[in-house]
Amino acid sequence: MTRYIYKTFTCIFIATGLFAQKPNTAVTTLPNAVIEEWRITAQPNNVTVKTNPPSLLWASEKKNSGRNVRYKIYLSQDAAFPKNKTIESKPQQYCFFNPHQKMAVGKWYWKYEIIASTKIETRGVYSFLIDPSANNFETPSFDQFLSNITKQHPRVMNQGRDMEQIRKDAPSHPLYKSIIASGEKALKMSVYTGSVIGKTPAEERALNIKAGKELDIYQNLLEAYVLSGNKEMLEKIRERMNILLTWPTDDLLGSKVMIALAKGYDVLYANLSKKEKDDLLKVIAKQLQHGLNDWPGLIEARHVENHFWQMELAGNFIAALATAHELPESHAMLEYTYELFLGRFPNLATQEGGWSEGIGYFGVNKLAMVDMAILMKKIGKVNVFNMPWYKNLADYFLYFAPVDGRISGFGDMHDRVYYGNVGHEMMLTVGEENRDAKALYRLSALLQSKKQGQEREEEQPPSKSLQKVEPWYQIVNNIRFDASKVAAPQNVPQARLFEGVGETAMHTNVLNSADNTAVYFRSSPFGAKGHMHANQNSFNISRKGEPVFYSTGYYTSFADPHSLSSYRHTRAHNGILVNGMGQAFGHEGYGWIKRFINGENISYVCGDATIAYKPILDKQFIDLLSQNNIKPTPENGYGDAKLKLFERHLVFLRPGTIIIYDVLESEQPSEWTFLLHTMDKPELNNQKLLTLTSGSNYAEAFVTGSTKLTATLTDQFFSPAIDFKKKYKSVKNQYHLSYQTETKSKNMRFMAVLQLNDAGKLVEKVVKVNDGIYQIGDIKIEAQLDATKPPMLLVKKGDETLNIKANNTVLEETIKGKKRVVSAANIPLSEVLQ
Repeated sequence: MTRYIYKTFTCIFIATGLFAQKPNTAVTTLPNAVIEEWRITAQPNNVTVKTNPPSLLWASEKKNSGRNVRYKIYLSQDAAFPKNKTIESKPQQYCFFNPHQKMAVGKWYWKYEIIASTKIETRGVYSFLIDPSANNFETPSFDQFLSNITKQHPRVMNQGRDMEQIRKDAPSHPLYKSIIASGEKALKMSVYTGSVIGKTPAEERALNIKAGKELDIYQNLLEAYVLSGNKEMLEKIRERMNILLTWPTDDLLGSKVMIALAKGYDVLYANLSKKEKDDLLKVIAKQLQHGLNDWPGLIEARHVENHFWQMELAGNFIAALATAHELPESHAMLEYTYELFLGRFPNLATQEGGWSEGIGYFGVNKLAMVDMAILMKKIGKVNVFNMPWYKNLADYFLYFAPVDGRISGFGDMHDRVYYGNVGHEMMLTVGEENRDAKALYRLSALLQSKKQGQEREEEQPPSKSLQKVEPWYQIVNNIRFDASKVAAPQNVPQARLFEGVGETAMHTNVLNSADNTAVYFRSSPFGAKGHMHANQNSFNISRKGEPVFYSTGYYTSFADPHSLSSYRHTRAHNGILVNGMGQAFGHEGYGWIKRFINGENISYVCGDATIAYKPILDKQFIDLLSQNNIKPTPENGYGDAKLKLFERHLVFLRPGTIIIYDVLESEQPSEWTFLLHTMDKPELNNQKLLTLTSGSNYAEAFVTGSTKLTATLTDQFFSPAIDFKKKYKSVKNQYHLSYQTETKSKNMRFMAVLQLNDAGKLVEKVVKVNDGIYQIGDIKIEAQLDATKPPMLLVKKGDETLNIKANNTVLEETIKGKKRVVSAANIPLSEVLQ
């Protein structure tokens, strides 16, 4: 994929949460955050939208003024909003609106009213353009969606299919015997009647795992009963259901409990007594009402609300779906969750694809991404899989979690998920629902993989058996997948940019990790909020499925001294420190990818993290630091670096040479530190050359700059890893290299050359020919290392040339005798999230 030429950056445009707070004194042309933690800016406004129709979003009065209000929305191609040419909404509680109809090409205007107890206030007029190229995603209104939901039970477990047909098809299905066997095994297992609430973090985690296994037993019984009609299973389900009625129904575990109770109500409807139904409805209604009191008009205005989007949204949707025609609370919750999914999904990405929190925590979102999406399509007849995000999902996994390879490593749990052998369920469902050949290929590769995940939160690595991949989805929909009959995709590009989430992956052989070198780069407009890390302009490199230069630290918890100081912090990543300080936590610590070129033998990316090095403004992280007795001071690595520029240019010359060229400017003389991290111990010789043998790989790193550097190596974390939740077999130390300037300066250039080969084999030596001129075998590098002069990096290899200048990059290459010239200018920040 090659990025087309953009105009150079000239201004900031309001787009998808882009806004300008009080500007940073060092950089007056960039907003303090691209993503608003709580929405302030009404969207879309002054943009050309990519989806027709777009969802309209605005600020929460419940959050900003403490008022419980209603809203009314007006949408027209006439700014005067004439009655006969205007779409008007009913008064509603929540602060978003889905038009649910394809809109005419051209300019549209919209406004909304705030209906308070004593007055009506108007906000707007806002405008946007729809052009013919916009993706059409027209959806049914909620009334249409509701009318598609049968009043008969069951309707959730059978996913919209006739139950008798399911029972007829099931016995010949390859998974039938295993589902029955799982039910029979569950029948013999004792019922857990203890507490699911722990007194310590370790006990809490252990009980959550225990509760999860109990819910799995319950699900196994339900599935086997549906297929077999075994009366003994029916009684055991009732017994377990009575226990579940005493468990919590809020937050993560509670969402799973809600789903379990709702499925039991739905499947056993004809077998339950009135009292049993009433008991179930009472618990479900209470939790639904709790959510309806807390969420609408508030939570949809916040970008990161992890537990809600991970499980509570889908959990309450499924419970409401199962009881849709029995409870008024179900009707209200169903409408809210249906509209919210359409209005805000994907919550932490753009429709282009990807996920800003990274691969490590991706699977935790399965309940909404897979389960809820399937039910919306199968029961409500709303095919959300038509969203571009789903159509690009296979590519995101393919490039950032290659099968048997190391994941990209840009977020929480990157150290625990480890291998890219994840996403089985998503690949199956997206592959089947969209007939997505690439998703089905990736699933087949996963099922035939040689490795599994190292350690995962749920303690069980992903299975290589198809029997463990959404078995109920397979048997209900009579899917008979044969991994051996799936062909590999042809002519797959070896690099991919996901601009909206700010991630790039470059490979040598993306379909074969045993013969692949992977270079990952992140500079994200979403910043370092939630499960994201403060690692803008950082990179990770793996080879043959093993980490070579990679992020360090352990996911001991969301926020403890190690997590905050030695895992999330910039010092844990292959990035830059300025006066010992890293980047801000929160959406304010953002970056973006400005240029990208993918050539046959050379791939290139440029990121901008100028604005990321500033004091922490995010209240959540300020509180978390305080709770852990960490002062946000320069001594601890936090503060304002007063940067004027931090551009990182990364060049990947296949098969094994990576060149990093950093352009840094500050308002004040600063100490600059270039960071590298490894899992195994490297060696530093007198010339500051790093050598590393790690697993199957050998690597060398040559680092220089515009001023003299001192290299140091330590195996100590800034804050030690303490496994107080008992997640790990061991938390051994890792290795951290710092190339630090010996004198302070306002301007700085770093250039690093990283070379990789098989263990036991040498790499070409970096030979300095002249100031800024280096030879590495047949590679010639000319780097402007005088920081007072305009930046420039020229890389030549054979008849290929990459020429990097201040505002554009040009790649010249010859492919099959034909000369090709590709140019990439700076991508305006205003266009990144469009």
